[in-house]
Amino acid sequence: MTTNFNKHITMKTLITLVMAWILLFATSIIMFAQYQGPASVDKIYSIKDIKEKASKLDRSDQLVKVKGFIIKQINKDDYTFQDSTGTIRVELKKKYMPVQPFDDKTELIMICEVDYDMLEGVELEVEEIVEIVKNK
Repeated sequence: MTTNFNKHITMKTLITLVMAWILLFATSIIMFAQYQGPASVDKIYSIKDIKEKASKLDRSDQLVKVKGFIIKQINKDDYTFQDSTGTIRVELKKKYMPVQPFDDKTELIMICEVDYDMLEGVELEVEEIVEIVKNK
């Protein structure tokens, strides 16, 4: 009789564990759902716009999308980025570097965070290279 009781407890425990796992899995899917509507990264910002609005963009931690060319490497992680309105320093860490090789004639679309410092000026921190557009 003890054996049947132990089997019953074990089956009940197993069912409880499976139900708990299903509940945790369903909850985690809901918790990690992502916003799918329009975002600030839908608009492509010019370097001129970013420099003019740098303080506001930095305070709000808003990500910006830029399109242009990395024209020069300054040091290990810092580069000069250029579009038709000007140039700006970008920080591009190795983990965000695209697999495909690129040069100063390769047009890139990047999502960046604006970093504004009154003494050091404006810098973009690359969060993602969205697309390598073309080689000119």
